[in-house]
Amino acid sequence: MSVLDPKKTLKNLRKKGFVDSFNHSKDHKYLELFHNNKLVCYTKISHGNKDIGDPLIKQMSFQCKLDKDEFMDLAKCPMSEEEYIELLENKGYLK
Repeated sequence: MSVLDPKKTLKNLRKKGFVDSFNHSKDHKYLELFHNNKLVCYTKISHGNKDIGDPLIKQMSFQCKLDKDEFMDLAKCPMSEEEYIELLENKGYLK
């Protein structure tokens, strides 16, 4: 079973180009990723301190257009912002 620390995940996603969104509800922190001024994807993280478990990791990976292992690399920092953008391009999400 995989778990992620929500504070570290939030910090690491911001390092990868995600920005805070203020257009969503206040019960979660929404992060958006833009590329060439276009919204590519968004995900959300709870304000709480509970670890992020497998079901939420799966949802976040889907929202970020990655499989679970790729998302874990993105959230834990082995994957750089450039590698993430290249991966999205290779998957056909960026044109």
